[in-house]
Amino acid sequence: MKVEFTVASDIVDTQQTPVLENFGLHDKIEIGNREFHVHTGTLIKHQKIISEVFEKGMFLISCEYPVRLRSEENHIDYDFLNQVTEDFHQSVLEELEALYQIETKLERYRHPKSHYYLGVLFLKRNLYEEAIRQFKIAMDQDKNYVQAYMGLGIGYLKSGEFQKAVKTFDKARSVSERYPDFLNYFGLAYLFSGDYDRATSLFKEAIRLNPNYVEAQFNLGVALYKSSLKGVKDPKALAVPARVSIYLKQVRDLKKYREPYWQKQFNQLLELLKDNNHEVIIPQLEEFQLRLVDLVADREKIYEFYLRFAFGGERLSLETIRKYEPYFYHDNGENTHYPDYWNDLGTFHLIKSRSLYLKAKEEFEKALSLAPDFEEARKNLERIRSHENGFLILLRSILK
Repeated sequence: MKVEFTVASDIVDTQQTPVLENFGLHDKIEIGNREFHVHTGTLIKHQKIISEVFEKGMFLISCEYPVRLRSEENHIDYDFLNQVTEDFHQSVLEELEALYQIETKLERYRHPKSHYYLGVLFLKRNLYEEAIRQFKIAMDQDKNYVQAYMGLGIGYLKSGEFQKAVKTFDKARSVSERYPDFLNYFGLAYLFSGDYDRATSLFKEAIRLNPNYVEAQFNLGVALYKSSLKGVKDPKALAVPARVSIYLKQVRDLKKYREPYWQKQFNQLLELLKDNNHEVIIPQLEEFQLRLVDLVADREKIYEFYLRFAFGGERLSLETIRKYEPYFYHDNGENTHYPDYWNDLGTFHLIKSRSLYLKAKEEFEKALSLAPDFEEARKNLERIRSHENGFLILLRSILK
């Protein structure tokens, strides 16, 4: 696939775009036959920068960046704020472009894990066509790649292709253990396909395996609610089951949904559930259920780091590597009993050590440029050069 990038910039009229106030930036990016619009603006009152990506007028994703203003509101350093806004805007553009550049490079490799990683990154940006394509490639290259089946099923689910989601999850049963997450997503596929009995059965099985799985409890409540409406002569006389609200509140209280944006969405839906206007409630519940579907929510940046290192085309600077470091540590002790956590951390440190290794080489070369007869620096440089290729081979073998 040939990827061509065309970028056109202009300034957003902040009077017409009140949400993105103060500094407004707009870029149009053409990638192949796709056209994306990226809008970035600052919210001085909330001390953050927001960047939003659209395609054909449809919202795809929103990215936020907190910014600490250097002085009181009446004495804001606008030059500083303008530069930070521009830098963040450019980083969003570059990140989007990089995904398609990596996709092009991956076409030459048989590496199912990397195709899966890229599928996850596309999925996170609501680019379902690209995500589905990458998950399919990963499955073709490894018929037993369980995560790829999950990714493909979720891609179909979130893109509204519910029958395809059912078929994908059904195939996954032959290669996958019956994990609660898998059963929950499989149940959703049946629920959106109108098969309430099978959906209910799968949700109950997920809850049996994990009684604290409140998302599955909530989905079960919705399935029972929708099932109860079938054949009812007077739907208005039927109240929304208390189970739906009870477990929606428990989902709201999960740590990952404590951000103000999510809390607002949960509370608005809870208010809606107080009425018995089922024609309004059902579509809102369905939309919310799909929004709660998330694949490896805590590993997106880790996958992005691996792909940039292996296929990004440029050597990652130490500064860039250090920006990713918090994503490998940011777990508050919740994941330290999982072997994947330590494996990822070990791989990260190897990649970081290679960057330090190359930096040391440059520093020995600088020492010799200043003092060509510096024997110690010359010996150190020779030792480094003799092991450089081996280090790179080691990293590539680990990442495969």
